[in-house]
Amino acid sequence: MQKAFPQAAFSYHGNLCQDNVINFTDESVIIPTSWAWDFGDGNTSTEQNPTHTYSGIGIFIVHLSIIISDGNNYNTSQNINISSNPEVGFYVDSSQIYYSTYSRVFIDTSKLYNSISSYIWNFGENSLPISTDSTSVMYKYSDKGSYEVWLKVIDNKGCTDSVSSIVDIYDRFYIPNVFTPNGDLQNDQFIVTSNGATLFSIEIYSRWGNLVFKRSGHQQIVWDGRMPEGSLVKPGTYYYVINSESGDVTYEPEKGYITVLY
Repeated sequence: MQKAFPQAAFSYHGNLCQDNVINFTDESVIIPTSWAWDFGDGNTSTEQNPTHTYSGIGIFIVHLSIIISDGNNYNTSQNINISSNPEVGFYVDSSQIYYSTYSRVFIDTSKLYNSISSYIWNFGENSLPISTDSTSVMYKYSDKGSYEVWLKVIDNKGCTDSVSSIVDIYDRFYIPNVFTPNGDLQNDQFIVTSNGATLFSIEIYSRWGNLVFKRSGHQQIVWDGRMPEGSLVKPGTYYYVINSESGDVTYEPEKGYITVLY
């Protein structure tokens, strides 16, 4: 029977990402008396099971040379491919939220070098992190204030990066004075902006005192210019009364005029 010669062998563990720690493990058949590692980027080690961090990206040839007790030398090599980490970024948009000043849309702007695995958001309000594969997510805060929002991105290679930013949330109660419910998708609705958490009631009257719209118990104040039976009101000026019904914030009653144009 032919005698089996001891062979050098090793494995590695860890995400193959730039600046990530990778663990190399000697798995040689016979325990060597010495080890010489070359990580392919100009760095070396004489430990049995070293760790190494690559500052660059690309394919590196890792070489292990061992010497056993009889003085014989054995060698093995493997290629490893080190990927770039994502470059994480995001911005905050409130223009997509038509009624709630406590709501924001958070939009990822990260630069990715591999396919995405997940986005992990923490909105800084003592809530659990939210994991999603979508590039945008909407979040509504329970109160005004300044919050540190944190985003972590993980790609399909396990490479990751994170970033945080301070977001100011404020309550801005705003009532428009004109809208045009003509179906052109431009300013078609009477939308009152509030914190998006308080419940409101609203009554709208014609110039002759006839009630044309009434609604209560809703966080959103939206009127499409229609009467209760579904027909559009005539162009002109209408009188509204808005009251807050519940919530942590008490708004003063609002009274004023809204003009309907076609």
